[in-house]
Amino acid sequence: MKISLEWLADFTDLTEKDPQEIARRLTASVGEIDKTEVQGELLQNCCVGKILTLEKHPNADRLSVCTVQTNDKVKHVVCGGSNLRVGMFVAFAHVGARVRWHGTEMVTLEPAKIRGVQSEGMICAAEELDLASRFPQKSEKEIIDLPATDGDVGKGLREFLGLTDVIFHIDNHAITQRADLFSHIGVARELVALGLATWKKKAKAKPFAFTKNSVPFAFINDIKDLVPRYCACVIEIDTTGETPAWMKRRLEATGWRSVSLPVDITNYVAMEVGMPLHAFDAGDLRGDVHIRLSKKGESIVTLDEVKRDLPDGAIVLSDTEGIFDLLGVMGGLRSSTKATTKKIYLHAAAVDPASIRRTVIATGHRTDAATVYEKGVPRIVVEQGFLRAVELFLSLVPGARITSEMETWGENGSPRAFDLPLSRVTRTLGMHMPPEKAVTILQNLGCTAKVSKGKDPLLTITTPLWRLGDLKGEHDLVEEIARIAGYDSVEPVLPSASISPPPRDPRMNKIRDTLCELGYFEILPLSLVGPSLLKRAGLDPTEAFELTNPIGEETSLLHTSMLPSLLDHAQKNLALTDGSLRAFHWGQVFGKKIEEHAELAMLFSQQRPSSDLKNDPFLLIKRDVQDLLSRLGYDASVAASVEISPSAHPGRSGDIHIAAHHIGIVAAVHPNVTEAFEVPAAAFAVLHLTELLDLRPRSQVPRSIPLFPAVAYDDTIDVTSDVSAGDMLRKARGAHELLETVEVVDIYRGPKHAKDACNLTLRFTYRSPERTLTEEEVRKAHTEVLRTVTTKK
Repeated sequence: MKISLEWLADFTDLTEKDPQEIARRLTASVGEIDKTEVQGELLQNCCVGKILTLEKHPNADRLSVCTVQTNDKVKHVVCGGSNLRVGMFVAFAHVGARVRWHGTEMVTLEPAKIRGVQSEGMICAAEELDLASRFPQKSEKEIIDLPATDGDVGKGLREFLGLTDVIFHIDNHAITQRADLFSHIGVARELVALGLATWKKKAKAKPFAFTKNSVPFAFINDIKDLVPRYCACVIEIDTTGETPAWMKRRLEATGWRSVSLPVDITNYVAMEVGMPLHAFDAGDLRGDVHIRLSKKGESIVTLDEVKRDLPDGAIVLSDTEGIFDLLGVMGGLRSSTKATTKKIYLHAAAVDPASIRRTVIATGHRTDAATVYEKGVPRIVVEQGFLRAVELFLSLVPGARITSEMETWGENGSPRAFDLPLSRVTRTLGMHMPPEKAVTILQNLGCTAKVSKGKDPLLTITTPLWRLGDLKGEHDLVEEIARIAGYDSVEPVLPSASISPPPRDPRMNKIRDTLCELGYFEILPLSLVGPSLLKRAGLDPTEAFELTNPIGEETSLLHTSMLPSLLDHAQKNLALTDGSLRAFHWGQVFGKKIEEHAELAMLFSQQRPSSDLKNDPFLLIKRDVQDLLSRLGYDASVAASVEISPSAHPGRSGDIHIAAHHIGIVAAVHPNVTEAFEVPAAAFAVLHLTELLDLRPRSQVPRSIPLFPAVAYDDTIDVTSDVSAGDMLRKARGAHELLETVEVVDIYRGPKHAKDACNLTLRFTYRSPERTLTEEEVRKAHTEVLRTVTTKK
């Protein structure tokens, strides 16, 4: 958006004259100024000159020697212009001026001899003064032919061309929430609030009145919720007239192209007040006019002569001949004002911003009007902009007269009132804020504000109607005070909080490292799953929390267990391994029937079931879990499961206990689940990490290396499925004082074994801390231990 400093001077007297300082203050407190454009910056040392004499250069066929009347005597100049003539008015640059040499690099003019002839200054082409857009060249060496008179000779070129303005280019993204700033009046308010300007005394506008005649057609609003404020009337004119030079100059300076006076007035009001409006040729409207929503398949030929297909739900104006306006985006070609227009229907509307944004996206057509409309034009601005446009029509358009009543509906809204404790302002900003200063800031921004006296002064504030869109709470008012007072006035203070690192539990790192040592790979899937994945894992999707706005069905639920993601990983990657895959994953789990907690899941899967019990996934993962817990300092035991997980094999599932605490399960995967995931054989373990890490591990005290040798015996025992190996080990460990350790070293089931029978090989290790044992006493101790182990109770 472009803002003209000259235009701002219509409303304010600038107390700060430096444009760069104004830009700096606006950037710091309002919105980023991308560029400060000083019009005619290259014209500082240039004037209107008149060629008095013209002769051929004695030493160059393509050069001429001229005498030029300037504001500083007559100058002798060598020039290569192709369109030179005596009496021509030219753009003359004095020695010392900065010009763009042949439209490229910048140079400073100095006295020079060109082919032996002295030259004092330069007669300029448009490209050399950045005036190519105003004076397009017809040939390569054409110089500027100024439309001047003898009275203009010697005038400064900036003044002659009216290029005395300063244009601020404001980044639209920086003021997205401030619809009121898309206007010169809005920026003028900010200058006054920042102390950079004071308000001028407002000139009394020439009064005008609407007639009692109705608009010559029925105007029906079918969508009052989307167009809550509307103003319109009919104005008859003699001719469309000619746009004044001052208006053209301001429009061009702010990026608008002059089209015709009625159109230029609407564009002028859009830039001045922030109200995009439109002037229709009322003679082109047929029958009743409706504001309604478009239907798919409808189209409109817009002012740029492009036929545009409309989506469902675009806000349009239509009559009996069809749609003639895409409200808030662009008018239609059929109803546009023309040189023959005698009756104008002028309207202004507040439109739902979300509807405008959807229309812009659907049509791919963005306009300046749409950019303002989608920010939410304040309702009060509809009335202000409409009345300002009527005023300009009556004062500028020949024969303009109002011939109808003011068609209007909706209200301008009600101001919001707040009681803001000054202590909150001080506490939030971290700086002392005098109550008088806070009141002045708010009043300069258009609020009504007063302060009550007392220990904690209370600011009573009423917001202006043009700020209803963004001043919605006390926090917004605090921010307004802060930005106008200046963020740089807040004294920086280092944080006083402790920077000591929080306590860390190294056990989680130890768990991950241990599992990696045992051959498990850690995977990092999303915590989002789909209903189908949970169903394949035997879990109920209805027990999972649903996302309100999921990316897709496969990521629509929060996972209730880590197991489904592990099984999905095994299905995709098992075939890529050398026969087995071990993986683990940990994180938070959620569910309607479970309390949120941290969970660790492990999976051991194989490409084909093993007939060797030593390679059974269930027994191997059980061993790994117990090894993991032992390294962490926990003595864990496994007993038959009381409640069977839906994902677990009903006959091969065990609960993991540490003392009296149930902290997880280990189980073979249910056959239905292995079939669903195409994983032939698999077992899993799930640990309740939150509960596990709450348990205090045993102290692990290092032991010295034994001084005396050990004696080990391996014995194979026939067992059946009703015998617990864990019970056997527990009985053996307390059977004799010389028994140091006992462990399972092999398990075997051959073709001659019954289905529920196998051979279990145990290794018994004996040692004395005081002496070397004899074979006789070891055999005696071993016989006693075997008797204890094999005795059934």
